[in-house]
Amino acid sequence: MDHKSYSDDYLRGILESVRTIAVVGASPRHERPSHRVMAYLQRRGYRAIPVNPNAVNETINSERVYTSFGGPKRPAEWSTRRLP
Repeated sequence: MDHKSYSDDYLRGILESVRTIAVVGASPRHERPSHRVMAYLQRRGYRAIPVNPNAVNETINSERVYTSFGGPKRPAEWSTRRLP
């Protein structure tokens, strides 16, 4: 599999099979793209778990921020990473 590019069918299959997604790099700042990505996923019915070691003790869109990917007790089924 070419990990530089994924087909729409492949990504659709993932999104139809998971309900919890970790958003690595999620930002509490509303103007940041990662904040909008997380809000979009939540509007579509996913539980989006924010992972950001720089936002300790904060919440983003009513979800507690975790400092590492292994933080949540109920692990994410998939993760996405948003670069600034």
